[in-house]
Amino acid sequence: MENKRKLITFCVPSYNSAPFLHYALDSLIGGGDEIEVLIIDDGSKDSTLEVAKKYEEAYPNTFKAVHQENAGHGGAINKALSLATGIYFKVLDSDDWVDQSALNEVLSFIKKHEENGPDLILADYVYYLEHVKPMKRISFNLVIKKPRQIITFKDVKKMPLTENVTLHSAMYKLETIKKSGIVLPEHCFYEDNYFVYGPMCVSENLAYIPVPLYQYQIGREGQSMQPKTLFPRYQMFVDHCQRFFDFCDIMEVRKKDKAKYRFLYHHLTLAYSMMVLISRLHNTPESIKAYKDMLKRNKMKNKKQHRAIFRSFSMFGLNVPGKLGYSLCKSSFNITNQIVPCSLSDKQKQKKVAKATK
Repeated sequence: MENKRKLITFCVPSYNSAPFLHYALDSLIGGGDEIEVLIIDDGSKDSTLEVAKKYEEAYPNTFKAVHQENAGHGGAINKALSLATGIYFKVLDSDDWVDQSALNEVLSFIKKHEENGPDLILADYVYYLEHVKPMKRISFNLVIKKPRQIITFKDVKKMPLTENVTLHSAMYKLETIKKSGIVLPEHCFYEDNYFVYGPMCVSENLAYIPVPLYQYQIGREGQSMQPKTLFPRYQMFVDHCQRFFDFCDIMEVRKKDKAKYRFLYHHLTLAYSMMVLISRLHNTPESIKAYKDMLKRNKMKNKKQHRAIFRSFSMFGLNVPGKLGYSLCKSSFNITNQIVPCSLSDKQKQKKVAKATK
């Protein structure tokens, strides 16, 4: 009898993840034969591959351990895309995990719409402090009023600045990702928003399932969103925004579908705002020059698209020159860190862990 196609391929990029990889993999065991889990060992120097192989041996119909030379997070996703067989494709970082009951509901939805499912499935996610305490749940219930239905972008209300589609909330059809033609850059960080944006450009419909599928751990030492590692990597943000700008002409989208344009515009302007924020807070002549040169290039490339991005409220405020502009950037970062606690300082982390374990 022919094997039925997997409903979801989970890509688990793993680099030196041996101490915590079990959190991600244990949470996926309940998916059984309906899911495929590709554990991409990205040239680890510890026992990550051995851990992955143990899961492959124990659950050969679900888990597959794949080794590659180090290519970074984006390279690991590219590898998984080349091997994936599921209807949908979802990235789960090796220090995060999924909620079992939420996964079951998402799988039920996909089975119900197996023949004509949406290009994009959104679900909630939860910020979790070092596996100790859930801190904040991110949902879309204020902007999407038709949950568990296949809808178009016209059915999505305008998102506030505090809300965005992220790698944690998004799951695309594998064929939609391939249709977009996106290939992620290797050996860099923060390419996840670019991976969300690319398939979004070719998506025609979506569905929102209001369950807390993704459990996103914050506060672990060495994470890429810690301020001390975030600011010096300003060039990566600049490079990714260049990829955003070149990938899709949103002004052409606007002519055909204003609702989809609004959705893309929101994602694009937030990425640009983050780029300006990080570059200005690094506060070196090199970081300021890098982002300003990129803006000048893009103005020459596509003046209409550049002007549309620059008119956004967030971009206008963050580009105020001098000390006032720097102060606005610093205040914006502090406010964002309270709303979305993904870049805790060591001192903040220690206080919150202590409070959570009392």
